[in-house]
Amino acid sequence: MKHNYLLEEIDSLVVSKKINSIIEKMNFQEAIQSTYDIEEQELSVALEDLDTYSFLSPKKVIIIKNVFSNNNDEDMKHLLKYIDNPNCDNLLFLTCKKLDNRLNIIKQLKNNSNIDIIQFDIDPYKYVKELLNGYKISNRSIQLLIDKCKNDLTKIRNECDKLILFKSDNLEIIEDDINNLVVEKLGDSSEVLFSFVKYLLLKDKKHAIEEYQELLNYDMDVYSIIGLIASQLRLMYQVKLLKDKNLSVEEITKKLFLKSTYQVKKMSQYSYNYSFLELSNLIDVVASIDFKIKSGRIEPKLAMDILIINI
Repeated sequence: MKHNYLLEEIDSLVVSKKINSIIEKMNFQEAIQSTYDIEEQELSVALEDLDTYSFLSPKKVIIIKNVFSNNNDEDMKHLLKYIDNPNCDNLLFLTCKKLDNRLNIIKQLKNNSNIDIIQFDIDPYKYVKELLNGYKISNRSIQLLIDKCKNDLTKIRNECDKLILFKSDNLEIIEDDINNLVVEKLGDSSEVLFSFVKYLLLKDKKHAIEEYQELLNYDMDVYSIIGLIASQLRLMYQVKLLKDKNLSVEEITKKLFLKSTYQVKKMSQYSYNYSFLELSNLIDVVASIDFKIKSGRIEPKLAMDILIINI
């Protein structure tokens, strides 16, 4: 059995539960447990703990959070060397906020047979239903909650805890409860961008314009916006095409090399708004607008207005 694990930390509670289940499975419940956050301390401190034998217990659990926040090459080489020859009395957990496959160390870890890399495929809808088990809540209200939390699973969990606390005497959660109790997350530029594109694909021009106006506050590059719209339209076309061939969600996810089945489910949902011809024409429209902006034939803001109107 492997003693080294790399987990993508999309939600602290989910990761914590997974770590505890592995600790139990490996019979490390009685081991000394130490946690290091590399955003707050040096990786070398955690590495020293890994290399040191404990006098109090033969087994140790070492959790290193935000492991790739450290840019010290020597420490990273030390970590890789340890993983090549791990101590079986140690159970090592590395966590990071996002597994960036462009990083050389991620490539090295993926090729190392001594480490298990764990990514989570969590559908926010199912997550909300699980958290609010026993409560009556409509799909529309669930979507509102997810939107206000900008798909942030940790925030979704915290807001669900709040809703449960305030609705303990009434097992029904309605839209007014969410609007009154859930504090909307102020998204960063990437979150607002994805929200804008989502409303575009849903043909919800009112909300798309609102999100676009918010995007302007971030001085977002128009090329990045158009690039994301183009990629999402192409993805939607591919999902719609493969779904038309009766491939399952899991098969489509694998065939398109996507991280999550959630992406396929959402694109499948959006695709109901479009025919193949409409999608094909829209992809051409976006490509044409992109060319006109880059060639100076149209002003970027006007181009975005035209794009929103055409979708």
